[in-house]
Amino acid sequence: MQTLDVRTMAPPDRHRVIFERIDALATGDTLRLVNDHDPAPLRYQLDATRPQQFRWEYVNQGPEEWMVDITSRARVVDARPTLAAGGEPFAEIMEAASQVGVGEVLVVYAPFEPVPLEGVLGEQGFDHTVDQLESGDWRVVFERTDR
Repeated sequence: MQTLDVRTMAPPDRHRVIFERIDALATGDTLRLVNDHDPAPLRYQLDATRPQQFRWEYVNQGPEEWMVDITSRARVVDARPTLAAGGEPFAEIMEAASQVGVGEVLVVYAPFEPVPLEGVLGEQGFDHTVDQLESGDWRVVFERTDR
């Protein structure tokens, strides 16, 4: 488990550093965040920008020290670079899907809604939610329903 104490950081830098550390977590890894106030706004931001990717668990709830364990529950495949280079990300996505365990999700980023992939993974026991991002790209979160 990694620990990140942001109490001594300048407030404008905190979220940037936190998101860098969170995005670097492997599936199942945990970042313990230590803060001087309830980091609930961070949770709302995580839920909005990375839905279902992290589990949030309070360890200590103040009043002077707040600790939260943020655990990655996602395998993320960004298909955009592969597609932009003229490649086919299907094998990489299917490999990642085969490793999704109970309580985990697969997140796929693509420049279009991958409707055929949604069907293939649906046949393999995955439900999905789809979001079109402000950039025009798509984020699909797949979660197993049969395990």
